[in-house]
Amino acid sequence: MCESPFHHRHHLHFLTILIMVANSNSCVPPTAPITAQSPSLPNTTRGEPCPLDGDGGRLNGGKPILAYPSGKLCVIRCLKEGDTLPNSQRPILVYRGHQYATSACKMSTSGTYVASGDSRGKLRVWALDHEEHLCKLDTQGLSSSIRDIAWDGESKRIAYAGERLDNSSICTNAIQWDTGVTQGQLYQHMKGKSCAVAFKPNRPFRVVTGGREDGKLHFHKGPPFQKISIEGDKPCETAHSKPGVICVRYSPNGELVASVGNDKGLYIYDGTDLGLKSKKDGIHTGTIYACSWGGDNKSLITASADGTCKLFEISSGGSTITEKHTWKVAEFMLGKAIDRTPRGGMQLGCAFAGGTIPVSVSTNGQIAILPLPGSSSKSIELLTGHNVPIGAMAFDYANNLFYTGDSDGILTKWDLTSIKPLNRICPADNKELEYKTHSGAISAMTVLKDSQLLSVGWDDVGYYTKNGELQAGKLDIGAQPTSMSTGKSLTAIATVKGLLILKDGKATGPIIPLKYDANCIVVAKDDSAIYIGGNNNKVYAYNSSGSEIKVIEDGHLKPVTALAISDDGKMLAAGDTRDVCVYSLPTMKPIIGKSKWCFHLQKITALAFSPDGKVVASGGSDDSIYLWSLENDSKRIHYQFAHRGGVVGIGFKKDAPYTFVSAGADSCVLQWDAAADVKSKFV
Repeated sequence: MCESPFHHRHHLHFLTILIMVANSNSCVPPTAPITAQSPSLPNTTRGEPCPLDGDGGRLNGGKPILAYPSGKLCVIRCLKEGDTLPNSQRPILVYRGHQYATSACKMSTSGTYVASGDSRGKLRVWALDHEEHLCKLDTQGLSSSIRDIAWDGESKRIAYAGERLDNSSICTNAIQWDTGVTQGQLYQHMKGKSCAVAFKPNRPFRVVTGGREDGKLHFHKGPPFQKISIEGDKPCETAHSKPGVICVRYSPNGELVASVGNDKGLYIYDGTDLGLKSKKDGIHTGTIYACSWGGDNKSLITASADGTCKLFEISSGGSTITEKHTWKVAEFMLGKAIDRTPRGGMQLGCAFAGGTIPVSVSTNGQIAILPLPGSSSKSIELLTGHNVPIGAMAFDYANNLFYTGDSDGILTKWDLTSIKPLNRICPADNKELEYKTHSGAISAMTVLKDSQLLSVGWDDVGYYTKNGELQAGKLDIGAQPTSMSTGKSLTAIATVKGLLILKDGKATGPIIPLKYDANCIVVAKDDSAIYIGGNNNKVYAYNSSGSEIKVIEDGHLKPVTALAISDDGKMLAAGDTRDVCVYSLPTMKPIIGKSKWCFHLQKITALAFSPDGKVVASGGSDDSIYLWSLENDSKRIHYQFAHRGGVVGIGFKKDAPYTFVSAGADSCVLQWDAAADVKSKFV
């Protein structure tokens, strides 16, 4: 049966819509009123290199820009205050075009495109200088993880290295950047494992790949690329004394190549004939995971499992390697000398951002900006945050702070003015530099009346933090908590076993059993009532002793998953899988009933009232944030693609009209200034 022309046109139109949605979902829309952004930290795995890219390309004019894989995202961030990305007013880009965990990303030498790869072998090339960051190439590069990517000096070809799943597939390849057509044939490494590739930035082109298992370097000329045969001692394939080449990098002028790996040595080769020029053994006491050249073609840094990074000066011909400086990053984070490298302090990646600023990344995900010898800055600067999903958020308005907690049990303190992470909360035993306050995911946090933070998690324990310091005492909850809230001095915790009530942070009695599963909880501003959203589609009110006083029986058609109370204590907002409803307090009579504010596509996970009580913000698992007007209840503002994986927390700032902060499962924190949108749309 033949399809009609109408059906054909309809099908093409549908595909066009899908492509537009996919493209727009690659980043937060450029029209979103974001005024501050803190991105997630790099992906790190102990014993594996973390590729950092600091070469922003010609378009960025030497700006110190850093690119790295993070979760399912790629992060491009300016390191200097006031800098912005090309064709953008923002200093940070979080690209989310991959469906699986990203493993490498590399900016082109022109600075206009980025190539990124993921753990399933997908390679994408997308525009850095386009406001919607449209994808130019989407291809299956390898059968497993792409570990490293390199561009040629003309931004026309890409070489990449990684792992294969079977003997019939490849672990290294070189392609034309826009079509994906293979440019010759790169030699394959033993067991199909490679995590190092470098492209000579000028002609005659060369491609170097390093083997993770065989410890060999393979040198190729082209295009089309083919392996260079060994004649005498050139090219030198077996300089490394121990299997495991982990990183290979060309100098910016293409004259020299450096390689490092498991044997803890540094090797320098000629950039064209690839003969060994010099080597320096034992420069670190642990595996070297990365090396990177400075823009002056002579400075080179290395990052090692021994917790340090080192700066070397390479002579112009490559015949001499001189050690110039050592950064003891792990000792800096720990605050004291070490006799054994902590797990979280191992240095897994490094780069010269903009060719001038050395940076490294630790196993715990934190980025260290390293001061050069003789510079005005004498101390290492840490960029912290999260690299796993954020699970909870709490605001300490009295001290202009807020806190976030993630699925690794890590707590981070933030400045509410700048939306910058100040530091991670250190547990009592942080000798491994992993910062895990909780042994499981953090599910809820609240700030008590004395500005003390109480965090609870899947380990069924509550921890107290005051003035950024973890306190000695802890709360034994006795059940897994799901939600928590504080009024004046009353705190209520919803658990899988029932309701636990605290007075001034201390339990007043055992868990009170409930006849339903509690999803969310909020305490009245004056401690007069506790409101709980249930899995049975109802909202319950209890007094301060835990006795039921009222029930909203028919307010919702789906389980209630989020609650919030207005600053004046007179309104309660409740969200379920679809609806946002608002009730008057203490009567609990509906102000906004079901089927009125019903545009979320998945469950609502966060609610907040503006300080004046005129606007309600809702965030959901559908990645969206909505603003709802109580004065004109038919109006709404939709910020789509706010956080990949869903919104987990929202809070309005008190000193700015309709400015709010959101946190998401993408490990990112954003500040939104919605004042102009509210003024123009809620009239």
